[in-house]
Amino acid sequence: MKNFFCVLLLHAPLYIPAAVAAETPEERAVVARVQEFFDAMTARDTEAMRELLTDDGILYGYREGPDGLQVMRPTHRQYIDGLGAGTGRMIERFWEPTVLLHGRMAVVWAPYDLFVDGAFSHCGIDSFSLLKTDTGWTITGIVFSMEAEGCEPSPLGPLTDGQ
Repeated sequence: MKNFFCVLLLHAPLYIPAAVAAETPEERAVVARVQEFFDAMTARDTEAMRELLTDDGILYGYREGPDGLQVMRPTHRQYIDGLGAGTGRMIERFWEPTVLLHGRMAVVWAPYDLFVDGAFSHCGIDSFSLLKTDTGWTITGIVFSMEAEGCEPSPLGPLTDGQ
């Protein structure tokens, strides 16, 4: 039994998730860029969005409904135009991001919840693709699920005033 615990302790570091074990400055920069996206969304700041998103990118959102798969796919330009015309206050929170990096490309994958005017709207998974250009990390595309039911409680707790 003593040998079992020694082996377990020696191998425990192998079971630590990579996203937790290796948080580099570049990974933090990529996650910060995603947070900037959500901050600009909440503020309905279309100028900030134009700096964060490529002109030719597309957002793909999907949900499973009674009629099957529903997919929305606005271009980044269409998304920014809709954001500027909208009125509801949207707050999207994400947690426990997994970051994959390779040279100038990155992916951020994270669970999220979304509130509109303080009321829960849905949860899901966000997947952001980014490219590092000479001006920094730019979001090239986003894919996300939209789930109104069956959401796990957020480790961030309930939405409080502002966030």
